Amino acid sequence: MALASRLKEDEPLGVNLHGTSLVLWRDTAGALTAVLDRCPHKGASLSRGCVSDGKLRCGYHGWSFSSEGRCVEIPANREGMAIPRRAHRVRYPCQEAHGFLWLWWHEQSDLDIEAVPALPPINHVPEADDPAWRSMEGETFWSAHWIRILEGFIDLTHVPFVHKGTFGGAAADQLYPSAEEATTDSLYALIDTPRDPKYRSEQGNLIGRLKNTLFGSKNNDSGAPAGSQHLHLWLANFLLIRVVFKDFSIYLCLVPVPLGDGRTHLLWRHFRSFLKSPLADGVALKRVLRFLEEDRYIVESVEPFDPDLDGRVDLLLASDSMTIGLRRLLREKRDANLVR
Repeated sequence: MALASRLKEDEPLGVNLHGTSLVLWRDTAGALTAVLDRCPHKGASLSRGCVSDGKLRCGYHGWSFSSEGRCVEIPANREGMAIPRRAHRVRYPCQEAHGFLWLWWHEQSDLDIEAVPALPPINHVPEADDPAWRSMEGETFWSAHWIRILEGFIDLTHVPFVHKGTFGGAAADQLYPSAEEATTDSLYALIDTPRDPKYRSEQGNLIGRLKNTLFGSKNNDSGAPAGSQHLHLWLANFLLIRVVFKDFSIYLCLVPVPLGDGRTHLLWRHFRSFLKSPLADGVALKRVLRFLEEDRYIVESVEPFDPDLDGRVDLLLASDSMTIGLRRLLREKRDANLVR
């Protein structure tokens, strides 16, 4: 998986999933193809080649592959020489949605791509060109299990401690969802959310007003919740956090991609409904990166590295309802051989 913006029209893109290197490219119609990032000739990385007329060409000896994964040209062959069957590449199902490139992981040489289920219906993600939103995106690498990362972001009671230096100062220690829902492929929780009073004293200057608008620093004197936070998690690994106040909203999409070497490639997309000028991107980006770094620092310390989905290690309580729900869904998918 990768940010869709990383895949250029005439260049291949190398990605890693569960320790396997894959290459993606677009054909002339813009459709995606993914195969192993290894030329069957002498093992060169196909992602170091190029795309010509919608076909992937190896940069070592020029072998060319169609969008079906078939080798269609070997320049060194004499005219009339057949292309060996072993020259063809097995395709991996892939598609583009919500600003990301999605791969269906499998280890079957005879997988029926048409039988692969579609992505679950993911809602509320703004379109990239929606004028009502300003968007940013980025990626980082964590030394943590991808499930541990998801659990960290849906954990409610860590906020006043892990994020005490930012928005967590206004959060309650005893934080429970006011509503929860679960399906066979998703979890949802609604949480009442106060504004962060941290920047209240800075509202008298321009920078303070910018921070106030960006991060909701107006205090709510009535004591009632100033807004709501919506946690939407769709399996396998798509999390959308929507923070909604009366006068503005902030959305954050998070996708942890397992690399198989003790690291996770964390992709993110951020949307704000206010201050949509690029001039405000620097302040917003700094806030997002600090938020992610606060979580990374603590999640990378969690042991054991692999979460125990069967509940024999961690002592989970009622306040961990989202984590409990996620592990239940993952057990069901594990038993059906759909996650690893």
